[in-house]
Amino acid sequence: MSAVEELDLIALICSRLCHDLAGSIGAVNNGVELLAEETDPVMREEAIGLIAQSAGDAARRLAFFRLALGASGSTADPMAVAELSRIATQYFSGGKVSVALPETGTDLPKSLGKALLIGLLLSAQALPRGGNVQLAPQDAGWRITAQGAMLRWPDAVAAGLAQDTGWPREPLPALARYARLLTEGCGLKLTAAVSETELRLDYAG
Repeated sequence: MSAVEELDLIALICSRLCHDLAGSIGAVNNGVELLAEETDPVMREEAIGLIAQSAGDAARRLAFFRLALGASGSTADPMAVAELSRIATQYFSGGKVSVALPETGTDLPKSLGKALLIGLLLSAQALPRGGNVQLAPQDAGWRITAQGAMLRWPDAVAAGLAQDTGWPREPLPALARYARLLTEGCGLKLTAAVSETELRLDYAG
């Protein structure tokens, strides 16, 4: 990657992170303002509920992105499958997409674990009306399968996974590009197969 592309990638991923947190943090702020102004006990209780729900949502999102995009610990440290599944399950809980994840398994290289988390995020984004996403071992690698009544896999995201340097400078393609780079760093390749109702992301040699 060129220095310019690296800077683009960093900035776009940061933009995506801010976008995902802005709603929850804004709702917490709104709840605090409402709590400060309200004297009605019922409205104050509703404000407290809004704050608690939004703060919990922000915490789940932060935990997911910390594991998927953060640099905690050494890059040589493994990532436990159970931890990956726990954080991802929390992140997707209550949404339109249900996830089926392995509860145990051999520890993963940290870069591969991050790439799988990003793949789960991309797969869920591809199901605007909801559906199912499954992560499972596949031969010597891993496969994410997303199924739903409607599937959208934008050309921009596909370009982010491609080998060429002409990918669109947008947050979602940037995540796809980062997942590909992480996967390649583990000696694997990340490829996508798409139909009208199913998406498969293969992490394979």
